[in-house]
Amino acid sequence: MRLLPRRSGRSMSWFLLAVLAAVGVWWGYKQWRQAVARVDPVLMGELQNAVLAAPVAAESNDWPQWRGPRRDGLSLETGLLDRWPEAGPKLVWQAPVGAGYSALAVADGRAITLFQDGDSEAVVCWDAETGKERWRFRYPCRYVNDFGNGPRSTPTISGDLIFAVGATGMMHCLKADTGEKVWVRDLLRDFGAENLQWGVSFSPLVEGGLVYTNPGGPNGRSLAAFHKADGKLAWAALDDVAGYSSPIAVTAAGKRQVVFFTGKRLVGVDPVTGSLLWSYPWETDYDANIATPIAVGDYLFISSGYDRGCALLKVVAEQGTFRIQRVYENTHMRNHFASCVYYNEHLYGFDEATLTCMEFRSGTVRWRERGFRKGSLTIADGKLFVLSENGRLALADASPEAYRERSSYRFSHGKCWTVPVLCRGKLYLRDEEKVVCLDVKKP
Repeated sequence: MRLLPRRSGRSMSWFLLAVLAAVGVWWGYKQWRQAVARVDPVLMGELQNAVLAAPVAAESNDWPQWRGPRRDGLSLETGLLDRWPEAGPKLVWQAPVGAGYSALAVADGRAITLFQDGDSEAVVCWDAETGKERWRFRYPCRYVNDFGNGPRSTPTISGDLIFAVGATGMMHCLKADTGEKVWVRDLLRDFGAENLQWGVSFSPLVEGGLVYTNPGGPNGRSLAAFHKADGKLAWAALDDVAGYSSPIAVTAAGKRQVVFFTGKRLVGVDPVTGSLLWSYPWETDYDANIATPIAVGDYLFISSGYDRGCALLKVVAEQGTFRIQRVYENTHMRNHFASCVYYNEHLYGFDEATLTCMEFRSGTVRWRERGFRKGSLTIADGKLFVLSENGRLALADASPEAYRERSSYRFSHGKCWTVPVLCRGKLYLRDEEKVVCLDVKKP
């Protein structure tokens, strides 16, 4: 009987030692994963000598889709204010909105977004200069999520048509001048897909006469392209579970292609047929590939949160086929939901909750700045327009030397997960209660 307490104490000691060892192994793995960097010396040498062309100017200063005319978060506008008044830039107009994280698309004098409107989702169009509501298209859909309600996708303006995707995969094509419905597709139902944990989030891409989407259905129904005029299916392809990222159209290795960041990999497909050109595996916790890929010549940059990290890849053509080469991979830039912006051979973005500047050619961090939590940003006129998730808007130099803030003000006290939009000297912001238009042009 006297031995029983001694055995019990010894068992408890072994148990505690096992727990401590497990914690130690987990912590060591986490630190290794955060510090790991994989570099191909030959490809890094090629990159140092590669000519990285500057982005080509868009046909207009409009911002017709997610992340702007080139889907890169960069505006080529100039002549913007160097500093703001203490209360912020001049308010041009303001309008109420509901829940959701859709950014604005601004083109041809229209400002358009999506939000929760009672028991419906609503696509709403305002006059971009005055804020007067031009039309509102509502359809039954009430999306509720513990991490935020309402739609996530940003509408796309293409000529006289609007393409909008809601949080449950309802995609509408509307007339830009009236909001009248042209056609509708139920992406999840039509392609046998289940909704994602945090809702359908990709923003539709229009390239030529097709609209590209990522429903995420099985049996060759993950990716889908529709004829934009009538909504008829042009092609469907692959079996990937959907990601939260938006597709981009690029020319890499001499080939025009559409790039999708699905739940488990990056893929390039032929725009006309949907046939797979190449793929690169990239698995993340919860299949949370969210940030939009960035294309610079033949190179593609991807990044994911949850300690996954980032990678720079090169698309290579070989005897009529294509493959991917990894230039480097590290954990210096882990985009949770906000995408980086490439500017003057540097990447500016959020490494989880830290604003970070990283060299594109080397993956070396130049500076870090805390205080924004998990924010988002846009670059224009050599300046960072940074919106923190708790509503502080800052203007800073887009410089690799250091973070130098010029101005800031409190835009909102609510949750701000929507990227700033800049169009023709006006800055458009929104939270879950309002959308505002600010004048940031020099007099």
